[in-house]
Amino acid sequence: MKNLIMSLDSKVNEEEARNLSLKSIEYSFQLSKKYKAISSPWIQNTLVNMGIKEKGLCHEWAEDLLKHLLKQNYKTLELYTIGANIGYLNEHNALAVSVKGEGIEKSIVLDAWRYAGDLYFEKIREDKKYNWKERFNLYGLLPPRGGKK
Repeated sequence: MKNLIMSLDSKVNEEEARNLSLKSIEYSFQLSKKYKAISSPWIQNTLVNMGIKEKGLCHEWAEDLLKHLLKQNYKTLELYTIGANIGYLNEHNALAVSVKGEGIEKSIVLDAWRYAGDLYFEKIREDKKYNWKERFNLYGLLPPRGGKK
């Protein structure tokens, strides 16, 4: 994943790319334990919606991962909240990372929910499963664009 992040632009700090890679992969795995995730995310969702499981919906994976990654205070990388099929039953939320100021068009999807904690990461334009759109700070955790929180 580090090399994928580094491929975004020469402005990416290599240590930040390494750190984000490790932190996001490790924490996604930790979330799978915390949520007692099962291999099918749709069954996980059903169990959460029925009250059998406490957490594990896609937006919870994304929000928890975002909170964890924001603690790192990256200087050359920027995180985004993204969604697909917004407003529909199959709505899906995740994160994206790009070079600071570049937006999601040239970003990498970070989707911890898709494979129950085995982090999916791919350039956003290469993700054939979802047509991602920015959710503009869905969880209220990100600073305004071009400014500080």
